[in-house]
Amino acid sequence: MAKEGPFAGRTRRARASCPCHRRVDAVQLQPGDRVLLSTDGVTEAEAPGVTRFGQERFTDFIIRAIAAGEPAPEALRRLVNNILAYQDGHLTDDATILVFEWHPTRT
Repeated sequence: MAKEGPFAGRTRRARASCPCHRRVDAVQLQPGDRVLLSTDGVTEAEAPGVTRFGQERFTDFIIRAIAAGEPAPEALRRLVNNILAYQDGHLTDDATILVFEWHPTRT
């Protein structure tokens, strides 16, 4: 079931003037599924004199981490270190990454 509406986290005034919309989907997670959320500061990270970190590099990193069977915390640690190294250790924009692995408890 998909819903559409203004971006979350924006002020009422910003929502009123922004034609941007987000899409919300419902997905049933299975044990071991991982969810990764990030802000544009991650993919738009720029190194001096080089292109942005980019969606392709970000996606490639995640796919390789999954294929290697890395635990979610280790994959996140390595991703953050990779982004920081790409920018010579200094972020030029706010960057947020959240990753979790679903392990439901039995009742």
